[in-house]
Amino acid sequence: MKTFLKIFIPLLLVGGASWYIYEENFGGEDYYTQITTSGTKEESKYDTGEKLTRYNYTQKAYNQKGKEKTEKLSEAREKPLRMNAYLKLKVNKNKGVLSWVEVKEKEVPAAALEKIKQTAEK
Repeated sequence: MKTFLKIFIPLLLVGGASWYIYEENFGGEDYYTQITTSGTKEESKYDTGEKLTRYNYTQKAYNQKGKEKTEKLSEAREKPLRMNAYLKLKVNKNKGVLSWVEVKEKEVPAAALEKIKQTAEK
């Protein structure tokens, strides 16, 4: 039993520390938003001379309970994000928006969808 504890406790500590570090850096809460502007277009060039176009957005986003948060989203792409598209954002409390994916309206939780529609009406 003592040998088991000598092995189990360090493994538990390493596992717990690893999970904590992962969550702090790569974890986050899901928030939902709808694109209602074409964003701010920013153009620059790489050192090679190749053109880079980036679109920056400041969006009100809502979690599944309807809690509001204003987030900044930046995307390097040829065209702005599709108007009226619903996005599911992965938001890290330290780093902001880590990733996003377009979702259908029916995939947005009811409380978040209600808040999005209220915001669009204003």
